Amino acid sequence: MQRRGFLRLLSAIPLLTATKAFSLEHNPKRKYLVLIELKGGNDGLNTVIPYNDNLYYENRPTLQIPLNQVLKINSELGLNPALDHLQKLYKDNDLSIIQNVGYNNPNKSHFTSLDIWETASEIKGANGWLYELFKHNQSDHLIDAMVFSGSTRLFEGENPNFLKVKNIRQFVKQSRKLKTPDYLSSDPAQVHLLNSINKIHKVASRLEDEVELSEIQSIKKGKINLSDQLMQTSFLMKNNVDIPILKVAIKGFDTHSNQKNEHKSKLTELNDALAKFTQELKSNNLWNDTLIMTYSEFGRRILENGSHGTDHGEASCMFCMGGKVKGGIYGKLPDLLNNNGNVASKIDFKEVYATLQNEWFKVDKKIIKNTPLNFL
Repeated sequence: MQRRGFLRLLSAIPLLTATKAFSLEHNPKRKYLVLIELKGGNDGLNTVIPYNDNLYYENRPTLQIPLNQVLKINSELGLNPALDHLQKLYKDNDLSIIQNVGYNNPNKSHFTSLDIWETASEIKGANGWLYELFKHNQSDHLIDAMVFSGSTRLFEGENPNFLKVKNIRQFVKQSRKLKTPDYLSSDPAQVHLLNSINKIHKVASRLEDEVELSEIQSIKKGKINLSDQLMQTSFLMKNNVDIPILKVAIKGFDTHSNQKNEHKSKLTELNDALAKFTQELKSNNLWNDTLIMTYSEFGRRILENGSHGTDHGEASCMFCMGGKVKGGIYGKLPDLLNNNGNVASKIDFKEVYATLQNEWFKVDKKIIKNTPLNFL
């Protein structure tokens, strides 16, 4: 096995520290939370458009979405024309749009703000909020999450129980070449390494034995796009694998310049990947047991800049979709006048988390104290 491939595989080892049993039982039917990270800070105003607000057009002379292109969903708001599948989900009451989501005194650094979002804390070095949720509620899943792309901070803590895998078939293939040392050692680091290798072998062998990996043979080595990530996500879900959270990501939302075409391209990729994913879930009777949620570290400023883009802002929008959501708009119209050129936060993102905690996971020990919303 080449050194580079060996190191890639070993990069997952610290994440496989749990001693929980791997199970691919097909009963009971499982629920899945699918998280989609929009990396870079998504421009909420050109995603969910306040098309009846003149200030939107005044602040965006070149970036505005023309009124005749907006996909109207009510008398005040419409979707970007790239999001026709989400418009259909909205009409079917399968999409909740949460407006003006953020937090007080927002940080405009990509790394710091994402860290705050994923730990639900402004304390540096805090554990991921989903790590804390499962830790305090005695999770007995195979692993708590699988991450195909993007940040892993949601699941990080002292004894994490998640796996980051770009390509499931490559993970299984490389695991065959990862040899178990034939010696015993009392050194704690070597003992940990040996235990981790054994766990990788166990996970890979069970995947290889109990699911049909040829179903995802079209996934190639190297970078994988959002559609590929969601294809692998649906593969695990169809096989009822006991991993309650599946995380994917799409880059390219840091649109400081030439935003109009780039943002349209990213939203088109998101829309088309979700259309395929939704069809797959519905055809396999998984739609009612799935909740898909998008999030981004911050929004963009209201006024376009001199490079035909937008700079780091504050609040943005979130999408939640699935067979169990209560479709509709949550939150008021964006205030484009009274927050120093930023969309002000009116809904704390922890209210969204509280909803997941209380209504999706239905845990006994609650770690998020905010009042939940009513989209589930």
